[in-house]
Amino acid sequence: MAMLGVQRIMTGQNVEASDVMHCFLGLRTLEIDVYFYLLKGQATVKEVSEALGRNRSSVQRSIQNLVQRGFGHRRTRTLRKGGYEYVYEAVSLAKMKDLIKEALDSFYKQVEVFLDQYWAKAAKKA
Repeated sequence: MAMLGVQRIMTGQNVEASDVMHCFLGLRTLEIDVYFYLLKGQATVKEVSEALGRNRSSVQRSIQNLVQRGFGHRRTRTLRKGGYEYVYEAVSLAKMKDLIKEALDSFYKQVEVFLDQYWAKAAKKA
């Protein structure tokens, strides 16, 4: 978690959704770009990579990370000519908001435990 990002968020200085997603979820810029692209609807890796102007392997890794972390879903689409392809979609903004709130709650609890332990140690030394 980038402390400068936390400071900007806490002071409300030009905060964007991507700042919060990066800071509290640890998403990289490309993952955030892919997430917002997939919010528009289902897409293949090829479609996303062409739309974002990024190479397929980078987009594939970003999509896999989003899916593994619960920020997206993979579906199988049957092709008319036979076979299938994978299409991806992002979780809704409402679901993303809930996931960010969970991350914030976890962060708060970790900071609270740290403070309790730190101050207990500091009080013993004083």
